[in-house]
Amino acid sequence: MLIRKINITNFLCYYGAANQFEFVEGLNIVLGANGYGKSKLYDAFQWVFSDGITDNAPRATPGGLKLTNAVKGDLVSEKAKAECDIGDSVETKVVIEVDDQRNGNPRKYQLVRTYRTRRTDEKTWVEPGKSEFQILEYDIVSYKPVAEAKQAEILERLIPVDVRPYVWFQGERGISNLIDTSSNGSLKNVIKRLSDIDRWDTYIEVAERAYKTAQSAFDQVLSKSQKNQVRIGELQTEQRLLETQVRRLEEQITNASQNQQEAQEKIDALSASIEFAQTISKLNQARSQAEAAYTAAVKQSDAFDEGLSRKLFSDNWVLLGTSSLLDKFEDKLTAYDDAIAIRKATANLTKQANEKLQIRLPDNVPEPMYVRQMLDEEHCKVCDRPAPKGSEAYDAIVSLLLSEPEIIQPERPRKNLKSFFRQFYANGLGMKSSIDSINQRVQQSIQEQNAGRERVRSCKEEFEAKARELQQQEQLSGIVNARDIVNSMNGATADIKKFEGDLVGDRNKKKQHEDRLREINSELSKLSEGQVPAHLTQKKTILFDLMELTKRVKKTKYQELVQQLEDTANTHYRNINAPTGAFYGTIRFIETSDGGYRPAILDNDGREVGNLNTSLVSSLKLSIIMAIVSANKTRNYASFYPLISDAPVSDFDVVKAMTFFRETANTFRQSIVIVKELLVEDTTRIGRYKPDLVRLHELRTDLQAADKTLNVYQLDMPDGVSNAFRNELEVTIQKVNC
Repeated sequence: MLIRKINITNFLCYYGAANQFEFVEGLNIVLGANGYGKSKLYDAFQWVFSDGITDNAPRATPGGLKLTNAVKGDLVSEKAKAECDIGDSVETKVVIEVDDQRNGNPRKYQLVRTYRTRRTDEKTWVEPGKSEFQILEYDIVSYKPVAEAKQAEILERLIPVDVRPYVWFQGERGISNLIDTSSNGSLKNVIKRLSDIDRWDTYIEVAERAYKTAQSAFDQVLSKSQKNQVRIGELQTEQRLLETQVRRLEEQITNASQNQQEAQEKIDALSASIEFAQTISKLNQARSQAEAAYTAAVKQSDAFDEGLSRKLFSDNWVLLGTSSLLDKFEDKLTAYDDAIAIRKATANLTKQANEKLQIRLPDNVPEPMYVRQMLDEEHCKVCDRPAPKGSEAYDAIVSLLLSEPEIIQPERPRKNLKSFFRQFYANGLGMKSSIDSINQRVQQSIQEQNAGRERVRSCKEEFEAKARELQQQEQLSGIVNARDIVNSMNGATADIKKFEGDLVGDRNKKKQHEDRLREINSELSKLSEGQVPAHLTQKKTILFDLMELTKRVKKTKYQELVQQLEDTANTHYRNINAPTGAFYGTIRFIETSDGGYRPAILDNDGREVGNLNTSLVSSLKLSIIMAIVSANKTRNYASFYPLISDAPVSDFDVVKAMTFFRETANTFRQSIVIVKELLVEDTTRIGRYKPDLVRLHELRTDLQAADKTLNVYQLDMPDGVSNAFRNELEVTIQKVNC
């Protein structure tokens, strides 16, 4: 089968109907950056042939499909759905044109798969659970529908289901699913599927039946003989017992081998789960840390809020706005001091006056007539001193003529609060700077309170986000208790060791029994001389040898196939790795105790190399895949079926990627490789890429020298369109001239 063309309409990120690729016989490269529709192009091929797209769930089987009845409306371009009016429909369609050139009868087909969804209101769609599939065959001038009953047969002829995984694969997961370097049965299954080795099982079965028939006839005649009956009976009884034991051991070996393989598969499955379990463990730890931070933030915020109430008194917030009262108190204290001073001065004057009054002469001494005489003469005759008019002495003489004033009793003593008020004022002065800064401290506390509440909000969001992430991971992986995964892994490992021991023991016993059976057959043949017709003895001997021969030939053929696969894989492996200049070693298929083989890399001294980097592991697996389809010249898979691979060189640098492209072109008649490695940043456009024309020109030149064709497309997006918004997503397809 050669794929000539694919046309994609409103399928996933491929909006509209103008999405067409035309492929050539040779190497077809589709370039696209991450998020530009590379995997969706691969899904378009899968959808047409298998009615499903890649299941990217973490615990999905690598290479597994999510069928249309599970995907439904998610197949449809979000942009096409956004533009669809209520009541209208959106049609998703992928058409692949192929040539079938086998059996000398070339035919052309169109493989068409369609899905339609209808919008009933703003948010509701009618999404059917199945797609429509049709095959059209080119007949002289046009394509005509093929009967539905013939569709499965045509698809199987175009590319058999058991071959498809080895020529169509996606990324590291898809490659690892095909070639599991940790599984002893991986290569065994490959050889069994892609060779005629199983035919020898039929030959062995026929030879065993023929031998059993001949042996039965021989035993019947021998049992009737007259000589050595006791010994013959003993040998025949032992023979039957050993044959029964050999059959039982064969069943045990088969069961142990299957159990060992199942345990290995369990480990392989758990290996992915272990990664998820480790992720879940980290997420659980992160969630616990976020929860602890949230709890601490809440406690700190609550304690701070509680402390704000106490600060009314502990930090004097209750005095907010009282600075003016201190000034008023100062004025009142000054007035108080002044009043006290005035009162004190008045009291002193009164006291002095009273004291003067208390020491005056008795009443009417001297008599008024003498007083008036002294006034007239302006001379005091009591003390014989002059008393000029207007003087204090004169006024004192005049006062002798006045009526005697009432003596004012001293004012009752009052409590002097000056020291108290002073102390109170001093306290106020000491708090003035604190009172003046209360507003600033309140504002600062409010800011701290808001910051604390923001921390609570932020920690809560972080905690909830971590909890959601953990829940999502648990739901996706199906893992709740990571410890169970570890226990299961340990149990499976122990099972493998147990079954390995069983296999070794049972195989040794089987060999011993088979050796003893040969000895019995030899002895019975000697005892049968002259008692059993020669032709029966000869027939039994020939058929026994034939049975043993078919088993040996099968083993030899199997080993030849393994060697052929190993040699071819090494050729591809060397061609991919040698030009890089780095170490790569040699592939060796090492036989295991259960009759399988596992691939390994040996160094120049024949020692197995451990801890291989991902680039070498990927090139090892890709080389084996190439060998699978190219080593069998009889079936000629590389010529009959195209390689379609998405991101096969994601672990390679550009140099190794180039060697892989060359080897792919030289191995397959047609290959379609979807990659991002031959893109460089487009400095003229923000967030966009352009083909690495230098590398592509170099590759084209190399392929032309080998008479191979290079065909290149680029997946791009219009400027201004972001792949962050699915309802705006639109991919453009550009032919690259290199």
